[in-house]
Amino acid sequence: MSAPRNQQRFGGSKTDIWVISEGRNAQFDLSEIDGEKVDGSAREYQISDIGCYLLNPQPIEIEKRLIGCEIHAPQRTITKIIEKLKRLLPGRLRSVWNSHMIPPEVLVSHSKIWIPPLKDKTFQSHLFHIYESLRAYDPVSRRLSQLDPHQIAHVIGICKDLGGNLTYLKLQGSIEEKLKYILNYISKNVGVLLRKAYIGDGLFEMRAFDFSTYRPDHSHRLIVFERNGKPQCCVFSSDNTIEFRLDNDDLLKYLFLLQQALADDVKLISAFENCIRNQAKPVKLFFNQKLEVNYAKSPFPKIFRDILNANKIDLNQRNLIRPALNYMQIGISFNYIPQYNGFEENMTTLISVLHDLRALEMLRKKLPQVHNEIQNRVKGSEAGMYYLLDSIEGFNHEE
Repeated sequence: MSAPRNQQRFGGSKTDIWVISEGRNAQFDLSEIDGEKVDGSAREYQISDIGCYLLNPQPIEIEKRLIGCEIHAPQRTITKIIEKLKRLLPGRLRSVWNSHMIPPEVLVSHSKIWIPPLKDKTFQSHLFHIYESLRAYDPVSRRLSQLDPHQIAHVIGICKDLGGNLTYLKLQGSIEEKLKYILNYISKNVGVLLRKAYIGDGLFEMRAFDFSTYRPDHSHRLIVFERNGKPQCCVFSSDNTIEFRLDNDDLLKYLFLLQQALADDVKLISAFENCIRNQAKPVKLFFNQKLEVNYAKSPFPKIFRDILNANKIDLNQRNLIRPALNYMQIGISFNYIPQYNGFEENMTTLISVLHDLRALEMLRKKLPQVHNEIQNRVKGSEAGMYYLLDSIEGFNHEE
């Protein structure tokens, strides 16, 4: 089965970026795999390395900056008992009962020193040694060296990601080992394990996918079948061995939507291509099914401006279209960080706004020429009948 190819030219090169092919019915016997019978026929797709990464349920590792920690002191036994009892009480009563719990000491480093990769490795090494010497004067490092491990119950790391979000880092080992880890890696990037690329609610972590190894001619077989009336998925490698299985097909809709956006949005294709060329770092991919871009007063998207001008639609008729554009939108946001000469720029966000054709049903009779032209541009998939309404680009300007 041939995979879909989005062939556009950027800077004289031909891109070939795709996610998932159209499906076809296939007779596929999975009973040899786990000894159970499959209900009816299966459906077969080809997925690229990008699609395989998005579906894969295996843990991934990404880097976050360790900026500090929480130092938890031992609590009295009575305090622990009271805290457990408070959980059984209604929320409004919990604050009334004071257990005299000792709050954790929060240590956060505000160091923003970062050494970019340099061509002169000797000079880079010299800067690194200077940086290591200065780290000893960081208030967090000085405080950590003063702590008595025997007076500590827990140590929890605090990390900051590229978007500025703070998360906890669970540390392994004894209290002494945890303190040593914080001391050695404070203000540095550390490896953090995530359960899988899909975080939830349409959000994917993209930093663990190595775009530089992407090959458009490399594909995986995706088989979707039913067992006991419920859809399941199985992904096979090129040598026909099982890579992983999924208990449902919930994530497939995201692959179809991303395929649609890549087929139509040249900005999104360009961003992906920059990641492949190591000219950008991917961060997050988010499918927002509650997107509310308001076109009531803003200019029409280009696709409508072209159609309205070509058909000489007057102002009153144009106002009939605006309400239809404000609902049934899906936004596909891709966050990435451009890189030039080894230096990272501010984070960039691209939003491909897909619009459901059903939202334009009111135009079928009132403005049939507009409806027909949009309908002709719709490339339906198993996710629905969508077209690219708009492509929005924004930047995160740090102070």
